[in-house]
Amino acid sequence: MHIRAGFDISGPVLKLVDRDLISYGVLGSVDINSAVAVAAGFRYSSFRSSSVLYDFNSRGLSITAGADYNFIKANVAKGKYYAGIGMRYGLSFYSEEAPMITYTNEWGTGETSVPAAMHTGHFLEITPGVRAEIFPGMTIGWNLYMRLLISTGAGKDLKPVWMPGYGAGTRGMATGAEYFVSISIPYKKIKVFIKPRVQQSEDEEETGNENTQTGTGNSGFNN
Repeated sequence: MHIRAGFDISGPVLKLVDRDLISYGVLGSVDINSAVAVAAGFRYSSFRSSSVLYDFNSRGLSITAGADYNFIKANVAKGKYYAGIGMRYGLSFYSEEAPMITYTNEWGTGETSVPAAMHTGHFLEITPGVRAEIFPGMTIGWNLYMRLLISTGAGKDLKPVWMPGYGAGTRGMATGAEYFVSISIPYKKIKVFIKPRVQQSEDEEETGNENTQTGTGNSGFNN
């Protein structure tokens, strides 16, 4: 069994594509048996968006905690390979503000703003994924994630454009992927018992054949 600590390298890579989003995440897990591990993650995110109608900023820290289940049998996985699914509960502690919001109504066009405020969001996360050891003590792997929004904590009229650790706060579900490089440290060995196949010896097979031949002889009465 192993203890693992990893860093999500997809966040810095996405920063090259989307400069409005900064996201850094770490993930740790501890095996409690050959199939189940408890896992927890921390992620810092910062997001900004600007358009003709509004400017929006949010930043914060998210925490997830749950368990992973490995479908690979222990004698094959050997603590090095993982193909399974995880389920986690997530909390997002974040601030949001809209320095400028432009609106139009029957009296004309106006401008307003929403001051910075702190909120706590809640979500569930389902994460199928795979992991493999590339060097002794080092693994790589990726997780797909499906996050289900429970609450943004900001009320129905102030849903965030982006909730750190979750995604678009205006949607009930967010999907994506994460790519982790991890350090794996063994802390306990477990014994895996493999039941041997029972094979008949040649003497047992010959004895069985003789019994079969004896039992199939002709029987009857001679006149």
